[in-house]
Amino acid sequence: MSDEEGMTLGGLATRLFGIIILVLGLLLTYFSLKTDVGLVNPRIFTPIGLAVALAGGFMLLAREV
Repeated sequence: MSDEEGMTLGGLATRLFGIIILVLGLLLTYFSLKTDVGLVNPRIFTPIGLAVALAGGFMLLAREV
């Protein structure tokens, strides 16, 4: 059998969702650092945003097997 080295639909979807999750995590982190303290302290969302961005980065680095 031949082993093709092209972009598959699964690989494209993984990269697209990885980029979307990475951008959302970075935006969450950025806005949580720039907002004022109100009813809820926005600093608690900073680690959540970093974790989401990290998950997006892992999706971008993931390889199809």
